[in-house]
Amino acid sequence: MTRFQYAISCVFLVLFMAFSLTGCGEKEKKDEDLVVGNWTQYRNRAYILLVISPKGSWNSSVRISDVTSKIVKSKGNAQGIWHLEEGQLILTVTDSTLEEIWEKNDTSFLEIVELGERIMLLKEENGRIAEWKKTNTRKSGDIESDAAVVISMKPIAVNLNKNRSNTQDRYLCLEMSIVLKELMPGQIIPAMHPKAREAAIIFLSSLIYEDVKDFDQVKIQRSKLVDVLNPYMEGFIKDIEIEHVIISTTIEKVEEFIIEHTMGPSKDGEEGSGKKRDEEKSS
Repeated sequence: MTRFQYAISCVFLVLFMAFSLTGCGEKEKKDEDLVVGNWTQYRNRAYILLVISPKGSWNSSVRISDVTSKIVKSKGNAQGIWHLEEGQLILTVTDSTLEEIWEKNDTSFLEIVELGERIMLLKEENGRIAEWKKTNTRKSGDIESDAAVVISMKPIAVNLNKNRSNTQDRYLCLEMSIVLKELMPGQIIPAMHPKAREAAIIFLSSLIYEDVKDFDQVKIQRSKLVDVLNPYMEGFIKDIEIEHVIISTTIEKVEEFIIEHTMGPSKDGEEGSGKKRDEEKSS
């Protein structure tokens, strides 16, 4: 073999190895993988949300905005099972409160016109081609839980109000997060008004011990706090999650709570973690 022939052989060998490695590293996604995810379709000022799970189930809901596109209202839900067959996405409805879109016990045969990472074109049985856009990318295990946006708040400690002047001082300490309503695709999370925290403190300090003496009472006040704070968040607050709460009779315990829940997450098993605890001791 001449030196030229040897060089040509080496070049072909290198190219062959390069193509082989490329083929091993890039695995083409199948339609079953591409179709899984969160899809939206915009129609008549309403967003139809379609969440397709890798486990063979799907669910759908409709979100309607007002003229400002700020208020999101739910118009019902539907769910069912799905599979692919001969280039069609077949959706069977098992339960529905959206009869005008997903009729219960009905099966839709949707021809796949185009299916990619971010877009899906489906030809409906009436010939109409519907465009679906993927809203986000998630791991397979997270597809079914469309997590709401949560805003953490700094811990709050207030001196509870008293019915009588000789009543012992009690301090309510809270760590909580604000859960927002579902946003429209592309919608920006509103900024929290600077006065929101002050409004929360004023409301909580107006409460007496009987208003928060057990966790059921705390949940009632939590609902009222949603109404207090919503004007400061353009009505976007859906709920408030109470993560840690204690009632203490000593300022030292209050300081410990603030330091613990400001410096970092609490450890499992610590006082006040996950449930309300009353540290008051009878005197």
